[in-house]
Amino acid sequence: MPALKPFLYERPSSLEQLTALLADHAGMVPGYLSGGTDLLVAMRTGKDSPELVVDLKGLPNLRGINRCEDGKLWIGALATIHSLEVNKTIRSQITLLFEAAQSLGSWQVRNRGTIGGNLANGAPTANTAAPLLALDAEILTWSPVGKRRIPVASFWLGARKTALHTGEIITGVEIPLKQGSSSAYTKLGPRKAMDIAIASAAVVLSLDRGIIQEVRIAMGGAGPTPLRARSAEAYLTGRPALAENLIQAGKLAASESNPRTSTRATREYRLSVIPVLVERSIRSALKRQEGLVEENGGEDR
Repeated sequence: MPALKPFLYERPSSLEQLTALLADHAGMVPGYLSGGTDLLVAMRTGKDSPELVVDLKGLPNLRGINRCEDGKLWIGALATIHSLEVNKTIRSQITLLFEAAQSLGSWQVRNRGTIGGNLANGAPTANTAAPLLALDAEILTWSPVGKRRIPVASFWLGARKTALHTGEIITGVEIPLKQGSSSAYTKLGPRKAMDIAIASAAVVLSLDRGIIQEVRIAMGGAGPTPLRARSAEAYLTGRPALAENLIQAGKLAASESNPRTSTRATREYRLSVIPVLVERSIRSALKRQEGLVEENGGEDR
């Protein structure tokens, strides 16, 4: 393993300090450090060699998971992946994000890695990416020129390319909390744990008297960015939750995919497993919808 190239390390304690720091080193593209599970590995392997490493952990107001007054859930960019899997609201109301967090890496990685870092890395197979896409989340950012709200559907521009500008950081994520919907996340990796996904599927849906009223399907590893399966969503909406419809939705999702061959899997293999992952996620979400019906006194609402 090559030795780390020399770099300047800074740990600002406020956004004002970060603004001054970026101005003082305007000729350097900063490498932002939150959990370090991606950046430090890239630096160790020589895939990335920033001259300036800015540690974000000293910045205030980037941690925590809180309900907003407008019915959304705010997750700070420095919230660890482990904090997502133990949060009661996420476990009960945003089950797909809980499942995604639970299946990310090892216990040690989940305690270091952050949701902001997982997103900023830009990987199309990032565990939190497909769930947030299915949830219609917004990514909140800050830079010296101002703040932005980026719809998650506009965040990924290509393989490991995001809408973040140079010097811009993620400050948090906002997720709408909708009553009456259920969700599920299914991931395929070489092993049951600790591996980056070959492909994944995230589903959010609602049911009324056996008819699918609303459904959002997102896929990871199905293209250079996380993808919404729009044709599959349109096909399922208004149809009964029958096995043949779920199978057809999986096929449509695969037809919308454009995966690549990588060291983890071939394009052909990914295309063969995507329909299965989509169907399994839909089935899991439907099963949870049955539990919601029971809680509501036996009626779909």
